[in-house]
Formats: sequence, structure tokens, C-alpha cells
Amino acid sequence: MQVQRSIARNQRMELFLDMAELVSGLLLVGFLWTHMIFVGTIIINPNLFNALAAGLDRYYLSYIGIPFIIVIFFSHLVIAGRRIPTRFQEQKIMWRHASMLGERDTWTWVFQAVTGMAILVLASIHMWVVIENWPISAVFSALRVQRYLWLYLVLLFVGEFHAGTGLYRLFVKWGWFKRQSVFHVIETITVLIVVMGLGALWVFLRLGVRVV
Repeated sequence: MQVQRSIARNQRMELFLDMAELVSGLLLVGFLWTHMIFVGTIIINPNLFNALAAGLDRYYLSYIGIPFIIVIFFSHLVIAGRRIPTRFQEQKIMWRHASMLGERDTWTWVFQAVTGMAILVLASIHMWVVIENWPISAVFSALRVQRYLWLYLVLLFVGEFHAGTGLYRLFVKWGWFKRQSVFHVIETITVLIVVMGLGALWVFLRLGVRVV
């Protein structure tokens, strides 16, 4: 009887953690895509970018949203990372099984594990640099991009493809959409957002040169 209760308790905990991973993952993808649309306004006009940034500060959305996203970010990292092997021997076994199976879903899990660790480092640096040079403006952002271009290039590709792959895995796991259809839709959205991000970085670089 005690064993059955323990198993039931563990199952409830796993379900709770799976739901928390689902909600935090969806929130982070939604934030990331919205954030990229906001950043992409620099392509239209720097004044529009500044107006949006000032509006977020005026209504305290930045001061509420940033701490909230930071909490969600690290919570998701802990919850989603609970199944990632930490020992070298376990990592070798994982890599061997992925190579042997050769399935897309197996490799996407490996991709998520690797890019998740990279995002932890890169996103932490990004958040620190942004907060240190507050408030957000087109000029400050341009100077930041000019100084840390390598960081934003890597973070753009790693972050967006991690988000897209994670969304695909969530949809497949919960059986909401057909596997092949949702893969192509998310892949297309991800590529479009990456292209927009590259365009925004190019505009920031040009603006940074003019400022300097």
C-alpha cells in the first residue's frame, strides 16, 4: 500500500512538472516572438522603436515583465533540465542511442539539451548588459550590438531554433497537431523570425556606425 501511494505521488508530481514545463515553455516562446517583433520595429523606424520602449517604461510593463520572464526562464531551465544527464558516461549513452535511432525527435531532444545550456550563458549575459545600460533606446541598442555582435548572432540562431524546436516537441508530446504539419509551420515561422532578427541587427550596426 505504501509503495502504491509513493508511485501515485510520483506520478502526480511528474504530471505537475510536465504541466509547468508546458506553460513555462509556451510563455517563453510567446515572449521571444513578441520580443523579436518589438526589436524588428527598428527596421521600420528608430523613432517607432524608441516610442515603444518609452511606452513600456511609462506604463511599468518593463519593470513588471522583465522580473517575471527571468523567473519563468530559470524555472523552465530547472524543470526542463531535470531529465538531462549530467554524468559524462550517461551523456555518451545518450549520444550513442541518438546516433543508433537516427530519428528526428531523438535528435531534437539532444539539440534542446545542448542549446538550452548555451542559452543559459548567452541570455544571462544579454539580460545583464541590457539592465546595466537602461533605459532601452535605439542608440544604446545600436552601440550594444556593435560591441557584442557575436553574442547576438549566436543568441539569435540558438534562441529561435531552440524555441521553435521546443514548441514542436510540446505539440507532438501533447498530441495537439499532426507531427509533419506542425514541423513545417514552426520551421517557417522560425526562419522568418531569424531573417527579421538579422535585418534588425544590420540596421543597428549601421546606426551604431553613424553614432560613433
